Amino acid sequence: MEKRVVLAIGLSIGVLLLWSYLFPGPKPPPPQQQQQQAQPTAPAPGTPAPTTAPSPSGTAAAPAAPGAAPGPTGNKPEQVLELETPEVRYVFSSLGGNLVHAKLREKQFLDDTKDPNSGHDVVRTTDPAHAPFGTKFPESGFPSPPDGAWDASKPSPDTVVFSADSGNVHIEKRYRVDKKRYRLQLEVVVSNRGDAAISSHLTLSVSGQQDPDKRGGGFFSQGSSNISSALCYVNGDVERKAIESFSKDPKDGIKEEKGKGTVAWIGTDEKFFVMAAVPPPETTATNRICRTEGLGPDLGQVTLWFPDRVVAPKTDVSYPFALFVGPKFMDDLEAVQPPGATAAAPVEVNLQKAVDVTLGMLAGPLLSLMKFFHGFVHNWGLAIILLTLFIRLVTFYPAQRSLLSAKKMQKLAPKMAAIRKKYENDRQKQSVETMNLYKAHGVSPFGGCLPSLIQMPIWIALYSTLNYATELYRAPFIFHLHDLTAKDPYYITPLVMGGVMFGQMKMSPAGADPQQQAMMSVMMPIMFTGFSLFLPSGLAVYMLTSYLFGIVQQLYVNYLDRKGKITI
Repeated sequence: MEKRVVLAIGLSIGVLLLWSYLFPGPKPPPPQQQQQQAQPTAPAPGTPAPTTAPSPSGTAAAPAAPGAAPGPTGNKPEQVLELETPEVRYVFSSLGGNLVHAKLREKQFLDDTKDPNSGHDVVRTTDPAHAPFGTKFPESGFPSPPDGAWDASKPSPDTVVFSADSGNVHIEKRYRVDKKRYRLQLEVVVSNRGDAAISSHLTLSVSGQQDPDKRGGGFFSQGSSNISSALCYVNGDVERKAIESFSKDPKDGIKEEKGKGTVAWIGTDEKFFVMAAVPPPETTATNRICRTEGLGPDLGQVTLWFPDRVVAPKTDVSYPFALFVGPKFMDDLEAVQPPGATAAAPVEVNLQKAVDVTLGMLAGPLLSLMKFFHGFVHNWGLAIILLTLFIRLVTFYPAQRSLLSAKKMQKLAPKMAAIRKKYENDRQKQSVETMNLYKAHGVSPFGGCLPSLIQMPIWIALYSTLNYATELYRAPFIFHLHDLTAKDPYYITPLVMGGVMFGQMKMSPAGADPQQQAMMSVMMPIMFTGFSLFLPSGLAVYMLTSYLFGIVQQLYVNYLDRKGKITI
C-alpha cells in the first residue's frame, strides 16, 4: 500500500511539473508593447506641476484654492545625502526628496566580501522619479512640488531634511535613522503660511522593479526566480500583486473594493528583501485606499491615499511613517511598530506577512527549529541535518510500524499468492480473504501510508522555508554549496541523494508484487532526483539525510528479522 501511495504522489507531482514545464503560461509582451501600455512619464525638470491629479475613483481632482500662488519651478540641481547604520547605507536625493539607494553592509549580503560597498541594494528602481516613498498631493489646495524643487539639509548625523515651497505651503520630508535594524522614521509636514485654510491630500508610493532575468514561471524555475510584488496589508489580509503581471495590464492591480479600509502598511518586495511604509494606526475608520499600477516594463508601484485633512492658517499637519528597508528576517519584521506605538501599548503591524510562505503553520516551527540547532552548530547545513534527524526521531514509531508491517507482508506473500490463485475469478472473495489474512496476523495494509503522508507536508513546508528564509540566504555548507537557498550548481547533492534513495528502496522487503517494486525502485529515485536538480540545495541535504536515516532504520529491521523477532 505504501509503495502505491508514494508512486501515486510521485506521478501526480511529475504530471504537474511536466505540465508547468511544457506550458509555462503566456510570456510578457515585448518591451515596445509594454512601453506603449505604460503611463505617461513624469514632466521634465523645469515644467510646472499640474494642479490636478486623478483620484482613486478616476474622478477629476479639485482645483487649487482661489488666490493660491503658482507652484514652484523644478530647476534646482540635485543634492545627494547619506545616512549610515551598521547594517545599511542609505542614500537620498533632493530630486523629490526620496531614498534612492539602501545598500546592506553585513557580510551575508555583500556581492564581494572584500568590498564593503558591494552590498545588495534593496532599492530596485534606478529612476529617481520612481524612487520609494515618493509623496504627492493630488486633490489638494496646492500643487505638488516637482522633483527639482526640493532643498536638502542634514541638521544632525542621523537626520536628513528635504523642503519645498508650493505657494503659501511649505512642505518638509524628514528622515531619521531608527535605533532598530533596517528602519527609518519619515515625517511629512505640511505648513500653511497663508491666511486661508487649505486642504491637504497626501499620497505615498513605494515602487518596485522585477528583474527581467528572474521572472516567475513553472516549477523548474522556482529555484532561480526572484519575483517582485506590490503589497498592501488591508483589513487584516495581505493583497499581493506580482509586478511582472503589470506588463500585460498596467491597471491590473489591487482594486478599490479590496484596497479600501484599514491599511496597516504598503510595500514592495522580492524573495528575501522588502521595502515597506507603516502609517500611524487609524483611530477611526477613515478608509485609506491602497492601489497598485504598472509604470513601465517590469516596473510597478503601490500607493497609499490618505483622506483629506484641513490645514488651518498658520498651522501645520504631520504625516509620520515607520519605514522598513532590509532583509526579511522574521524577528525584525515582527518587531516593527507604527509611529506613536509604545512598549506599554504595542500595535500589531504584521509586517512578517510580507513573507510569502506555503504551509506557514509548519514552515514557522521548522525555521524556529533550524535556528535553535544553528545556535549550537553555527552552520545552516548542519542545522538542516539536525532538523532532519529530529523529524525522523519524532516519526520513528510510525515509520517503524510501517517497516515491520512490510516485513510481515513479505512473509505472507506465499499465502496471498495462494488466495489470488484460488479466487482468481472472484475479486470480491479474493479481497475478503486477503483482509481476513491480514487481520489474523495483525498486519495493516494501510499502515505503510502514514509515514509518506507525514513526510509530504514536511517536504513542502521545508521547500517553502528554504525558498524564503533570509537566514539561509547565501549560507554556505560544504565544498561547492555556497547558498542553501539556491540549487546545487554542480548537481552533486541531488545525484548522491538519488543513489541513496535507490539503495534504500532496493533494501526494502519485496511486497506482493515484486515486479511493481522493481519498477518503483528505479522510477522513484529518478523522479525525485529530477525534482531536486531545480530545488534549493538545502532540501536535497534534508532528503539525503532522511534517506540515510531510513537505510539505518531498515538495517535495524532486517537485524530483528534475522534474530527471529518478526513473526506472523
